[in-house]
Amino acid sequence: MLSVTDRFGITRWWEKTVASVFILAVLFSLGGILLIQTVPVVMRYMGPYYETLVKIPTWTYMALLPVIVWAFYVDGVGSKRLGAILIWAVVVGGVSELVGTASGVPFGEYLYTDWLGPKAFGHVPYFIPLSWFAMALVSYDLAFKAADKAWSRVSVGALFMLAWDVSLDPAMSRAFPFWIYPDGGLYYGMPLTNWLGWLGVSSVIMIGIERIANGAFKPHPGAPWFYAINCFFPLGLCLLFGLYGAVAVGTVVTVVVLWISGRGAGSDWLTDRKA
Repeated sequence: MLSVTDRFGITRWWEKTVASVFILAVLFSLGGILLIQTVPVVMRYMGPYYETLVKIPTWTYMALLPVIVWAFYVDGVGSKRLGAILIWAVVVGGVSELVGTASGVPFGEYLYTDWLGPKAFGHVPYFIPLSWFAMALVSYDLAFKAADKAWSRVSVGALFMLAWDVSLDPAMSRAFPFWIYPDGGLYYGMPLTNWLGWLGVSSVIMIGIERIANGAFKPHPGAPWFYAINCFFPLGLCLLFGLYGAVAVGTVVTVVVLWISGRGAGSDWLTDRKA
């Protein structure tokens, strides 16, 4: 586990602890589903606790997501700028989700179930706006490595956010009922307008990050690894639940994102050599 957290590029003991718990939550989720599918008899004993056993690692994962990202960037970006980025992303992401769940704009008709816990104004789980902050900043980091102009970093960062959703949406709406599209859609029950909404909201968040960072952004060596884990976790769920189309498409776009960011940085991030 330590070698994996070392790839995150963090050194403080509490950061390593948080990263280790985060990774264990991912492994627990995937391992638990694999156990149930390979040894179905365990459901006889786990059945009454199944929902709780899904919620606990998921809530842990969601809670630690922004904590790890904060630890990544607080030294390089500074607490004031990072705090402003946090507020911007949470407000933009949170408001868009509140409007979206109430009106269907810009993501299409959808609603959150109770599986992600308490909700702001009865509509959006509190974890969700923080996940916009975490993954938007990591996506911006990868875009920063791949592009050298502000407009291109914003565009590429938004596309990298969209790439994450390719596997996330099927896993969270089909493998588990964390959210639902009542009217269905072409991509595993998801309307394609959802991706347009993701692209638009992500672009707005990226513009804010670009303006707030104001040339002071410092990429983090752990960003590609963190992005990869957050893509391959839902990809693993899709695989275990037989959503093979999502696995195929999601794997391709994830590999493309990591290849573009590594190539743009002028280094092979797998060997930890910086540009």
